[in-house]
Amino acid sequence: MKIIIRKCNVEVTIGDLLREQNRIIFDGYFDGKEIGVLNDNDIVNVLEICTIEYLDKPKDKWGNPQGELWYKIKKTVVTGWIHISLTDLGRYTDPYYNNRYEIIEKIESSGKKWTIRRMDQTISIWERLNVRDRPGLGGKKLFLLHDFEEGTRNPQENYTVIAMTEETETIDGKTDHWLKIEYIPGKYGWVFGGYASVERGGPKYYIPENTVIFDLSWY
Repeated sequence: MKIIIRKCNVEVTIGDLLREQNRIIFDGYFDGKEIGVLNDNDIVNVLEICTIEYLDKPKDKWGNPQGELWYKIKKTVVTGWIHISLTDLGRYTDPYYNNRYEIIEKIESSGKKWTIRRMDQTISIWERLNVRDRPGLGGKKLFLLHDFEEGTRNPQENYTVIAMTEETETIDGKTDHWLKIEYIPGKYGWVFGGYASVERGGPKYYIPENTVIFDLSWY
């Protein structure tokens, strides 16, 4: 098996997204003894994330490994581990899957400094939107999404996001990140995320912090 432990710093209010069987606090992530339990509206700090990949078992059809996911949490005077993965199926969603959200580079554009982080997800665009060569409105326009006569095509277009800015910007009253997408096969550029949406439950972006909150908080 492969074990990776990463530091984390997220405060969460426990809610109905955390299943009853995952609320037991153990003193360790392997053969630990029970030292407490989490209840609705408990406020906890998530200190570490531990992923355990079973190397001898195949990944599922989405490429997710089989294994275990543990969060090290602190609740008032109790510090221990809770088991988040679907223990009956051996599957879990790793907040850092495929090196998601690691820093790729830092660039300057539109008079700002941007920290670029790796992403791996799909977003939908429903309207005309400029694709630029760099994040920010000062980026050169490369392409126009939905550049066709209204009513001649499906208004929804889906794109793969391969990177995003850590920083946000407010445009037309919308505060969001800039997203690097593959707008046509083999061609990449930046769009403002305020005009992107997702068709699923959960957080808009699979940022590790958002994933942790979605695992533990209220629906």
